[in-house]
Amino acid sequence: MKTLIAPILSVWLFGCCEVAATDPPTSPTASRPPTKYQLVRTGESPYPVNDRNNLSVNCGGGKGVLIAPHWVLTASHCITSKKAKAGDVKVKFTTLKRKSATIGVNKVLRHKTKDLALLRLVRPVKSEDRPSVLLLRENLVRSDGKLSIKKVSANQTWRGIPAIGGGHNLRVPKKADRQGKAGSSGSPWLIHSSSVGDVLVGITHGGGMAPQVAYAAKWIQESVSQHSDDPLFWVTKQLTLQK
Repeated sequence: MKTLIAPILSVWLFGCCEVAATDPPTSPTASRPPTKYQLVRTGESPYPVNDRNNLSVNCGGGKGVLIAPHWVLTASHCITSKKAKAGDVKVKFTTLKRKSATIGVNKVLRHKTKDLALLRLVRPVKSEDRPSVLLLRENLVRSDGKLSIKKVSANQTWRGIPAIGGGHNLRVPKKADRQGKAGSSGSPWLIHSSSVGDVLVGITHGGGMAPQVAYAAKWIQESVSQHSDDPLFWVTKQLTLQK
């Protein structure tokens, strides 16, 4: 996958000004190159394009999702300060070969205003064991209409959850439509695209609400870039919502 050329970079900087304005930049690190990102087009996804179930991982007191070989995105409240300071956070999941895997975490990065946290793994997860997931880079808004969300928590998958975008969060308005149970905080909300596969759009906070990944896109990209060489793969809203 080639790094995007300048015209597309300008789209990221100016077309997503809401993200840049609301998500404070992270201090630059001299030992790392400038922030880079990779935008996926139809037929270019490095991950499976089928409707996947093997996405959720266990971490801390809840769930999370692998977004790059060294990185898991979860809800910040799932990782208690006591555990994080003691280095007692571990990520557990089942590989595609149905083998149990446990990997330690050596860094916990928390978003300043949203219930989001990035966990850096002590070793990378091989793609043949558990592929990562694509991320949406543009906020979903009310004018996008009623969305059909998939939520994955442990070995359970709920599809067709009616959600709406708006502001910094995704919401499921009707309580009867909300899916999940205790311990599912941090699990991914996704939209399956026929063009590129599963796209991560939110992280379960609870009560039928999920902070949007796109709102924290700048923070996610810069944090990963400053602490690893892992690539992140982003998708436009147009491709994500394509039937």
